Amino acid sequence: MDLLQNTYRSEESDLSRLQKLYKKYGYSKFRMSKFEDYTLYLQNKDFLKGGNVITFNGPSGRLLALKQDVTLSIVKNAKEEDFPCKVFYTENVYRASDDANDIREIPQAGVEYIGSVDVFAMSEVIQMAAESLAAVSDRYILGISHMGLVRGLLEASGVSLEIQKEMLTCIQNKSTHGLLDICRRESVPEETAQKLAALSDIFGKPDDCFDALSALAVNDRTADAVQELKEVYALLCETGHGECLRIDFSVANDMQYYNGVTFQGFVDGTPQSVLSGGRYDDLVRKFGRTGGAIGFAVYLDLLRYSDAPSSASGDILVLYDPADVQGLAKAVADLRRDGAQVSVLTHQKENETHAKVYVYKQGRLCAQ
Repeated sequence: MDLLQNTYRSEESDLSRLQKLYKKYGYSKFRMSKFEDYTLYLQNKDFLKGGNVITFNGPSGRLLALKQDVTLSIVKNAKEEDFPCKVFYTENVYRASDDANDIREIPQAGVEYIGSVDVFAMSEVIQMAAESLAAVSDRYILGISHMGLVRGLLEASGVSLEIQKEMLTCIQNKSTHGLLDICRRESVPEETAQKLAALSDIFGKPDDCFDALSALAVNDRTADAVQELKEVYALLCETGHGECLRIDFSVANDMQYYNGVTFQGFVDGTPQSVLSGGRYDDLVRKFGRTGGAIGFAVYLDLLRYSDAPSSASGDILVLYDPADVQGLAKAVADLRRDGAQVSVLTHQKENETHAKVYVYKQGRLCAQ
């Protein structure tokens, strides 16, 4: 796997690399307005990632919202006759704080595949997720889980959906103690309680976890989920992307929308996930489509960017006297014509370094 190692990165350079990556896989760019009809968010509020929707009245009196989510807009606009729909986006989304005193503009890049989702399509999207992490960091891991196994075990507990959500939170927090407390309180069968506790504890390389996962299956649905994870992992190993994967059910996502493989990406130096995705067939069907979908988003606001360096590697500084500029413009243009990055100043700034420094005197560039 090619890991892109950069001494200096910016949000713009990361976005450029990600766009090139997604185009390489045959994805086209999805563009949308900064605004969306508020009813889209109102009807799908459980899918939103948090933060209040920012609304305003449009010229016609229709209630509009600043764009808070891109996936919803893509699914809404996807036409079944165009499936598979393979798009990527680089967009800013807007979210208000809970007290509405602050509005955040959040840069994101992401990929959505909508249509007939088979094992190859899933593995390719996860491969793109791994390469997205490699494009922004040289140290990363991708945690992967499957909501089919999580849902199956939670449903086997026999408790209400609200209690299942409590249990899922415990699994996400790896709180085995809290999970077992809920099981005792709700009189969950001991065998199911122990399997749920075991699920929350499993973490590691896939080959080291598959036997333990298979032992947790309670029906065909959960067994199929484990088999699907194995098949996806096998395909990722073929392309050299299996090494970065870790089985981790703390990355299990919202079970109201995610129904299959889910994953989150982590990079060194950032305590929370910078990439999140999974399979969300239920959302597609809510919009009346018959296909499935899988995708992910990269949260660029969570990545750490250092201040821009004082000069770029390989650049040139030309120093000149304002009283001696005849021919200076042509000399500098000749340098730039060769692809060089050239700064022209009357004096060199303190603590600033350049690959080459010239002094322009009497029609000539002289190396300093």
